Amino acid sequence: MNKEFTNKVKPIVDKIIETLDRKNTDYGDDNLLRFGSFGIIVRLSDKIARLQNLVQNEGKPKVDESIEDTLEDIAGYAINYLRLKKENKIK
Repeated sequence: MNKEFTNKVKPIVDKIIETLDRKNTDYGDDNLLRFGSFGIIVRLSDKIARLQNLVQNEGKPKVDESIEDTLEDIAGYAINYLRLKKENKIK
């Protein structure tokens, strides 16, 4: 294991885990499971479109969401997708 790399990435991953935990407390899995894999893919697609707009506008959003927030959300949806797939809740 590359300890230097791990030390750089761990705070980022820990923050994403904290956010996922808070959002799961607020929303649970029902909102993700309502439309299965397709629903998560749609949400990822929305976030990617958001990221594209933020990058094109040089990170100056008209709403309160930064490039960093958007990237963390994308990672969070991907992690949740993997988790739900491993739990056999989605196909």
